[in-house]
Amino acid sequence: MKIQNITINKYKAFTKQETIPISGSNVFIYGENGSGKSSFYYALKDFFQSSVENVQMSNLRNFNLTDGGTDCSIEVEFDGGTKNILNETTKNTNTTQIIDANRLKSFLTYKHLLGVHNVKISDRIDVFELVVNGVLKHFKSNTITENIELSRLWNDVLVEHDKGFGSGHEFYFARQLKASVENKARKVNRALDSLFHSTGSDYLAPFVNRVLQKLYPEMEIQFTRRNITINDWGRIDQFPVINLQVSENGSSIDAHNPHFALNEAKLSAIAISIFLGAIIKQSPFSADLKPLFLDDILIGLDNENRLKLLELLKETDTPEEDKVFKDFQIFITTYDRHWYEVAKVNLPKNWKFIEFYKSNSGPQIIHNDKTSLEKARAYFDAFDFPACANALRKECERLLRSKLLKTYTVGEGLKGLVKPINLETLINRLKEYYEDLGIEPPNKLVDSLQNYKSILFNPMSHSDIESPIYRNDLELAFQTIQDLEAIVLPKRTVIIEKGTIFNLSLPAIDYTAQLEIAKDVYIVEHNGTKIETTISFFFKTWTRAGVLHAIPTGVPPGAMTNVNRLEQVKSSPFPIDKAVNGLNVTFTDRGVVNINEEDLQNAMTLAGDTLSALINSAKQ
Repeated sequence: MKIQNITINKYKAFTKQETIPISGSNVFIYGENGSGKSSFYYALKDFFQSSVENVQMSNLRNFNLTDGGTDCSIEVEFDGGTKNILNETTKNTNTTQIIDANRLKSFLTYKHLLGVHNVKISDRIDVFELVVNGVLKHFKSNTITENIELSRLWNDVLVEHDKGFGSGHEFYFARQLKASVENKARKVNRALDSLFHSTGSDYLAPFVNRVLQKLYPEMEIQFTRRNITINDWGRIDQFPVINLQVSENGSSIDAHNPHFALNEAKLSAIAISIFLGAIIKQSPFSADLKPLFLDDILIGLDNENRLKLLELLKETDTPEEDKVFKDFQIFITTYDRHWYEVAKVNLPKNWKFIEFYKSNSGPQIIHNDKTSLEKARAYFDAFDFPACANALRKECERLLRSKLLKTYTVGEGLKGLVKPINLETLINRLKEYYEDLGIEPPNKLVDSLQNYKSILFNPMSHSDIESPIYRNDLELAFQTIQDLEAIVLPKRTVIIEKGTIFNLSLPAIDYTAQLEIAKDVYIVEHNGTKIETTISFFFKTWTRAGVLHAIPTGVPPGAMTNVNRLEQVKSSPFPIDKAVNGLNVTFTDRGVVNINEEDLQNAMTLAGDTLSALINSAKQ
């Protein structure tokens, strides 16, 4: 069961309704800070969380909207068109699949990793805060935490521990306070015993190492824990500890100044591994729906380990029986543009790539389901003018390729193979298309396209791509693209194919010939009229007064004896007007009234039809 579409309306950074097509894919999102990508993260997280608790959507409506509306909503469409919605007045998210998916607690944001900077490393490595208030903050399980989030269990102990006793307090005697605090501490201790003691039924270390060793093959971790103890006054006597025991290549680093051996990158890798290890441990509890959302968590890793993490999630080299993430639908966000481009190269084609940009009207979201023109407008509104120009260039190329015939959109490559042509050639081909049909080209549009191709669709040619001048140029370019979209190219239809042989008979001068059409003849529809293109042909053979290849003048005629001249005549295409002029030399020599183009067309026949009749029929 996978997510197909997510529709968010006026939630947090979103000022209007946005539908983000997911198409059941894994998703990688780029977004600069403040672009709304974290709002997207929390929207999906709140959607799943709403399956088990109330989410006050009225408090999450975009605070810049002052219209008093109550239309903040999150809608998720799954396979088969099933839609579940969470809004300010209703929800239908409490389905078995969504509840089970929420049990995974598979949403991790960079904020959960901030505890890496506070890990206390001396002769021991205490990761309690990093785990309980960080990467496993939202972890909960019926059997381990009594279906209460791990951080909530610990917070309940702290709240109870801070209560007083005596007259005017909730507890009159210290022993009553002690019993209450111990009861809450017992739940935390039970969870620590289960997750972080080697004999625990749900010991996490094997699952963590399964992930960690994909990032650092030489590393292995184990956990030890110290439980909470409560004194007679109901105060915490011994705070909990989760000690991390790390070995590299089989040698423990505990006795070798671990603060030197564990840098931020390694601690981040361990933290991410703890989170993913817990997800692997919990994954059987959600058979149908398995979302995994990693929000900007890669910032603590170098590029090498980022790529290793992607390989881990891709599971390309993992035996089928050992794959755990193949059934997950993974969402990853980053604010690092370079890393986003690296990920696009390294992730499979079935991943979807989406870009978020901040603008005055909320997130501008760019995805492959949008046209290049829609992307250009979104980039423009987000003030990313170079990206806007690039998208306009792609839209210009798309329009030209869609309007021109295929033969005008390719060039000749190596060994006679066809190849795509660049934008400059496409613009020239637009002009050529009109000229080939004998029609005046739209020169103003062609000139504008050539101008923008040089100074705008190539941002590097502009001295200041953030200047108002550049912005104005883009606005004019949008109009030019609109003009290109609106133009209707002349439509041509082949009526006589190249190579067709016509018979010519001119009895007045005792002349016959076979004429081969030199190029396709078209009927062109343009501005409500139909015209034929220029007709030209080769004189394959001709006879006058019984003499083959007779010269134009003289009685009786002589044959053309110059072989080179004969081949030149036979291989040269004659436009119909030039052919008429040549034949009229003979008509004049014989003292017969000259012919015109219409006469010649009526004298040329193909299977009983004259050329003139074929043209007139095609114009009907």
